[in-house]
Amino acid sequence: MGAVIPEPSANSDQTVSLIIGSRLENLSMVHALIQGLVQRYELEEDLENALTVAVIEAGTNAIQHGNGFADDKSVTFRFTVRPRDILVRVEDSGRGFDPATVADPTENSQLLIPHGRGIYLMRSLMDEVAFDKTSGDGTSVLLRKARLIQAR
Repeated sequence: MGAVIPEPSANSDQTVSLIIGSRLENLSMVHALIQGLVQRYELEEDLENALTVAVIEAGTNAIQHGNGFADDKSVTFRFTVRPRDILVRVEDSGRGFDPATVADPTENSQLLIPHGRGIYLMRSLMDEVAFDKTSGDGTSVLLRKARLIQAR
């Protein structure tokens, strides 16, 4: 399991995929991939920070809640770097969920609960967050963030 960062080419989208096992320590590979993309595409620091937090949150949810840490399940990350934005799709193979049923962590009754802020963080940091059930079991999360400085 690994990823290769492609050489950029003018006016084309670049997609990089990474598949990891359902263990939280494997998220370090996702972090390393994000750092590689930041260097390769000269992404601004604010974008790097938002991307890192949101993607790691999505990956954590996929591993913990989607796949239930199952050894026989994996999480797929697809990063598409485009001139004006970055798309990240995170897919698990768990039983799926309805994001509308997740409590709002800013409600008074939720303020002292020590978990349940991942989706809120993703929505706060990204320009777009969409959840879909994948074919069969699982959930796919699409994260999109605009680039402040367009690609060269």
